[in-house]
Amino acid sequence: MDNCAMFSASNQDRSKSIVSENAPNKPRNNKTNGNNGGSGNPNPSSSKKNARLCPGRDVYERMNYLYQASVLMSELPVPALSGVYGKLMKSIGKKAVLRIEPAIKRTLCTRCGVALNPGSTATYSDHRKKNYCYIQAECKHCGYSKRFVNRKNHQIHLENPKSLLESLHFE
Repeated sequence: MDNCAMFSASNQDRSKSIVSENAPNKPRNNKTNGNNGGSGNPNPSSSKKNARLCPGRDVYERMNYLYQASVLMSELPVPALSGVYGKLMKSIGKKAVLRIEPAIKRTLCTRCGVALNPGSTATYSDHRKKNYCYIQAECKHCGYSKRFVNRKNHQIHLENPKSLLESLHFE
């Protein structure tokens, strides 16, 4: 069995366990307990409720797995595999129309997708000019540099409590 099949099977098993944990303590199949009066289907309302709580949970889990793999592979002498995993994570997020946390976006190179680790795959430098302070991160793999504003009152849009509508926390 190849890695892709194992990964998809483990996600399916995980999603089944999440549904069974949140479902009421009723038997899943009436035929197994000798009750022939029911249709034999699990409670459809509980599965709909779980689906509404977190749409795209399996996609988030896959993106998290790819991000962790990207960070792990960036520590190798040749970080090209880290770039493949980083770009794949971004493309999966775009296809599913899911937003990536800004803190995670900042740790990936925009051009090549490599996880930016200080010293090994990136160099960070602090620049201060009259009214403009920023931190510059330069990727050692492709040479692309990013600038992040570094002021006292600067706040990312998602960090503002007024802009946040709903927050999902996974267990």
